[in-house]
Amino acid sequence: MDSTYDASACRAIARRRVNIPETVYDQRVEDLLADALAATGPLPGAASHEAVAEVLKRRILLGGFSTDDRLPTERELAEVLEVSRNTVRRAVRQLAAEGVVETTLGRTGGTRVVARRLDDGAERATAVASFQRALDAHTEYRSLIEPPAAELAALRASDADRAAIDAALSMRADDLASYHRADTLIHLSIARASGNPMLAEAVTAARAQMFSDTNVLWLHAEWHDVYGDGEQLETVLRRDHEPIVEAIRRSDADGARTEMLAHLRESHGQFTRLLDGMRSSSEG
Repeated sequence: MDSTYDASACRAIARRRVNIPETVYDQRVEDLLADALAATGPLPGAASHEAVAEVLKRRILLGGFSTDDRLPTERELAEVLEVSRNTVRRAVRQLAAEGVVETTLGRTGGTRVVARRLDDGAERATAVASFQRALDAHTEYRSLIEPPAAELAALRASDADRAAIDAALSMRADDLASYHRADTLIHLSIARASGNPMLAEAVTAARAQMFSDTNVLWLHAEWHDVYGDGEQLETVLRRDHEPIVEAIRRSDADGARTEMLAHLRESHGQFTRLLDGMRSSSEG
């Protein structure tokens, strides 16, 4: 299992919420979470290194990265964008060839933004518009498929399904990569609990594509500008998803659909506030 998955803690929390014998829980819930974890990796047809290079370049154009600032590590970028490390490696090489970044080795090495013209208003406006179009399109599509998945999960989820969702909700989320992994596992566990494999596959693919296109916005961004001072990532994760999970626990199909739709709209608003902040700071 991934290092962000604390098996003993997840089991303890989930077993308090469902009536499953420990030996059965261990086997069935571990299998469900393992399947969901496997689905968070790169998918067939995942973003190419050219696409990853383009979204990284647009993110740099929006500001926040000063000259000589280091980009996140290859591993972190791969986890956040849901692509392979090889794809990230090739994308960084492309950006280096274009003079956007440079990579050095050693203890103080890494990939850094190179001094270049980053104050082109037209380039920034194009980057903002591109991110906003992608965000709108992805949210619209997810709003068509994820609320029905939550509705079906409320009607069809087994005790093991519900325990797997609870376990995902209890995962560690103290940095961007672990938050993203926990968030993804919650949504994929709900989709799989719908009992419709085609719907689960659609949700998995939609999330992977959205995050390869837009999750780069969170890199080097001020989390508190969106959520307010004092908000911890794990607190935000629980608060944003608990209403959906609670509706599924009580088999409230209408409530699960409604809460999922509200969550997706709030998520869109969070991304938009982040993008607006970058637009304002680059114009200021």
